[in-house]
Amino acid sequence: MAFEATPTEWIPGWSEDGTDISVPIASFPELSVAEADGTDGDIRKIMFAICDKLWDVWNSTVEADRPGKMIITKSSSPNVSTGVTPHSYTFTFHNVITAQDVADED
Repeated sequence: MAFEATPTEWIPGWSEDGTDISVPIASFPELSVAEADGTDGDIRKIMFAICDKLWDVWNSTVEADRPGKMIITKSSSPNVSTGVTPHSYTFTFHNVITAQDVADED
């Protein structure tokens, strides 16, 4: 199987109507309804859930089927003294300079 670029392969339930995109909260296992709430939610938890979901898809994809022009890395360093584990995600895109657009996979 080759790299699959469609959003629904990466985020289950993804849809769009030409103006808005829609994604079920359940597409992000790390996110609750309360955390996603537009008034009382927490943007940090939303961002973590999105990054972790994309990392999970990347990590579970066979290396030969991953895109070469988009790379996702994650590092985690548990701190046993504080009980906190910082997670760092790096998203690297190879862009075409003249268009500032993600380069074709070729």
